[in-house]
Amino acid sequence: MNLESNPNQMVVEGYDDQYSVVGLMSAHVDWPDDVKKAPVYIHIGNGADEILKDGFLSTFLKSPVIRRLGVMLDADQGPEGRYERFRARCLGAFSELPPKLPEDGLVVENEQQMRLGLWIMPDNSSEGSLETFLRYLVPDPSGPIWNHAINSVQRARTIGCPCRDAHIAKANLYTWLSWQDPPGQSPGKSLTKKVLDPHSESAERFVRWFRSFYGL
Repeated sequence: MNLESNPNQMVVEGYDDQYSVVGLMSAHVDWPDDVKKAPVYIHIGNGADEILKDGFLSTFLKSPVIRRLGVMLDADQGPEGRYERFRARCLGAFSELPPKLPEDGLVVENEQQMRLGLWIMPDNSSEGSLETFLRYLVPDPSGPIWNHAINSVQRARTIGCPCRDAHIAKANLYTWLSWQDPPGQSPGKSLTKKVLDPHSESAERFVRWFRSFYGL
């Protein structure tokens, strides 16, 4: 694994997570387009199971370069279980991990002055995902359109749409995004273009955790 020289690094599940973090945080801190000048280097994992498998995080935790390592995962159906697996993988390097994930996100430091952070989407305590978090960044004036998107997804399922329960939040969000101008922008681009509101009150806790953890 080729770890970059930036001491501030982050691991996320996929590309939508990476671009959404950049799109959101670029509205709050200076974030150049050049990835080599970004305040945080964001790595793409291949889903939570890959990130939490034995040995994946230890590569980052043993890096002599990284001083702050943040991790962002989806809760899906089990935020407590996600945290328990994460905690088990990191206890060797961070012995003071709390038994329960703090509601405002994890921030701990070990004896080597390395910091470890964790945010489990959407809010460290609820079931859901990145898309659940982004749903609350839909601007208020678009509320009727959002409700229509939800109803459209529900209607599509009644006539045979194969969308699974676990993917409804994503289907709702992407249906709504498909009706914007221009249609079908990614969540990250939608944050950059303010189609989704990066200054929504619902984003404040994550933004506060991110800025505090990385010292931005």
